[in-house]
Amino acid sequence: MTCRLAIVLLLVCAPVAAAQDRDRDGLDDAFEQALLQRFVPSFYLSAGECDAAPASFVPGTTNPMLAAKDGTIHARAFPSAAGAVELQYFHLWARDCGRNGHDLDAEHVSALVEPQPDGTWTARLWYAAAHEDTICDQSSGARAATLDAVTSGPSVFISRGKHASYLDAGQCARGCGGDACPLGRPLQVHALVNIGEPGAPLNGATWMESGRWSLGAKLRSDFDPDVRSSLDRGEVARVIALATHLRPVQAPVLAGDTALDAIAHARDAAGKALGTTASRVARGLGLMRRRQPR
Repeated sequence: MTCRLAIVLLLVCAPVAAAQDRDRDGLDDAFEQALLQRFVPSFYLSAGECDAAPASFVPGTTNPMLAAKDGTIHARAFPSAAGAVELQYFHLWARDCGRNGHDLDAEHVSALVEPQPDGTWTARLWYAAAHEDTICDQSSGARAATLDAVTSGPSVFISRGKHASYLDAGQCARGCGGDACPLGRPLQVHALVNIGEPGAPLNGATWMESGRWSLGAKLRSDFDPDVRSSLDRGEVARVIALATHLRPVQAPVLAGDTALDAIAHARDAAGKALGTTASRVARGLGLMRRRQPR
């Protein structure tokens, strides 16, 4: 074999040898990471967020163990229909610290991206999960063009404490989990970690299918034919609420939620008033004691 032929074979075979598909989904891992980085959303944390930031977790464990509340975003990319690729971005939390809080919280947004004739990739649709698969489901979606997120990620607003995801901050108050999205600060993403696929995790994400949180149930496509059809029919440039079938049931829940908020505010106000009264009485008694003749 001549030296020139050896060089040619090396140049031809090197890209093939370098390709890796460790999560066994048919996509090269480096290609996945490039797509995920290109379309990562701009996340906004609400003012007064009680759990600091999305967390990273100790790699190589089957039980999710908090490593740090450092702003890590976890993600995955997998093939979809007609040559498209679905991207999912998870903001994972040590705890849901809103109403009816609990340890560990897994929330996400996703995109459907497609190849173009010139070799570039563009986003077609976006989806944001909010109280997904519950009676309070306020999940929504939109065409990428509506969000100005065809070649990059959209803005995503995270509700305080509950961590529901919204593509439109104005829709946040509709959730019946006590959602509020007072604009605080943009999330500084510490790292973007590809977690791979169920049964074939990447980067030590062996905790993804733990029964301690809902992450395992979210490792599915968010763009079934009905969702795609609903979003593609949305001629008006707007974010579409997808759980419309739940609205008749949600109405009394939302009303009850408002009542609970009122009770909570009344409780807090009463507590403050009692505290102020007790403080004034104590001061008054103190003054009386000091004025009494010895």
